[in-house]
Amino acid sequence: MRNGRFGLQRLLLLIGVPLIAAVAGGFWWLSGGRYVSTENAYVKAHIVQISPEIAGQVRRVLVKDHQTVQAGEPLMTIESRPFKLALDSIEAELDAARTFVETLRATWREAVAELADAEARAAYFMRQAQRQQDLAAKGVASTSKLEEVQNDARAAMDKVNSVKEKLQRVLTALNGDPKLPAEDHPTVREKMAARERAALDLARTTIRAPIDGVVVNMRLQQGEQVKAATPLFALVVLSRPWVEANFKETELTNVRVGQKATVVLDGYPDSTWDAIVESVSPATGAEFALLPPQNASGNWVKVVQRLPVKLRLLPHVGEPPLRAGMTATVRIDTERGRSLGAVAQQVFGGSGSAEAAQR
Repeated sequence: MRNGRFGLQRLLLLIGVPLIAAVAGGFWWLSGGRYVSTENAYVKAHIVQISPEIAGQVRRVLVKDHQTVQAGEPLMTIESRPFKLALDSIEAELDAARTFVETLRATWREAVAELADAEARAAYFMRQAQRQQDLAAKGVASTSKLEEVQNDARAAMDKVNSVKEKLQRVLTALNGDPKLPAEDHPTVREKMAARERAALDLARTTIRAPIDGVVVNMRLQQGEQVKAATPLFALVVLSRPWVEANFKETELTNVRVGQKATVVLDGYPDSTWDAIVESVSPATGAEFALLPPQNASGNWVKVVQRLPVKLRLLPHVGEPPLRAGMTATVRIDTERGRSLGAVAQQVFGGSGSAEAAQR
């Protein structure tokens, strides 16, 4: 009796344990194709580099590292005295340009009056010359008197031509329009544009936050010389971060935008975020490398590439703070598991295709 019971238990162990293991393995295999996961994932946030638009000496640093700032809040100032002097200088040049245009307009009016007088004198001397010529033809006037009047007429005409040339030079300086307002003259407009640039440079001595954010990498000290367009520090934008997961290309066969995922940060192992696949990169990370791989060379080695996948984190109550750069583990539900029918179809279909190919 005891031997029979022992034999039954042994039989159950020999059959049941492998059966349970087979069922568990089959379940694991069937569900294994549905989920893809990676630990190559990081929290990302928008980061704005703060660079001055002018060069100069740092006068004041108004914020500290990790300080939260609002859009428009002053961050630092650059010594403004050189830019104030430049603005004063260009304003003086602008006043001089306006005075120059008004002087030209006054010169134009004087030249117009002078031309009218010269033309009247020339007409008078021309009439006198014609009269003396008629008298000389009758033998009444002397030759010397005729030559004298003709010389006066030529001198009057030369004066008319001289005044006309002067009038043309003034008209050219007035851009062809003697009634043009001073503010519309090219010289004045050029000086006004220079004044706007100088005023803009003066305003740029105060660097303000372009957006709400947190100051990072602040190492700037008062008195330092800074160059234009050189990053000095950065702002981490106060928008919701996201997660960028780098999956192997072989794992993305069934990954689609809109699929659900779970995210666990290494810094908060007890918290799990629900996430949504927002986008899949159109290119691998190697395509953006400074030295992309030369696959056309003779020493080619196949390497599985990774593609970044962007995931939108769904908020939940009581979540800890998310910080850019934190590492994470991402698991995406592709909603497509393995099936025995599909495997059988592939196996038998593949065999049939092979036999057909052999025939």
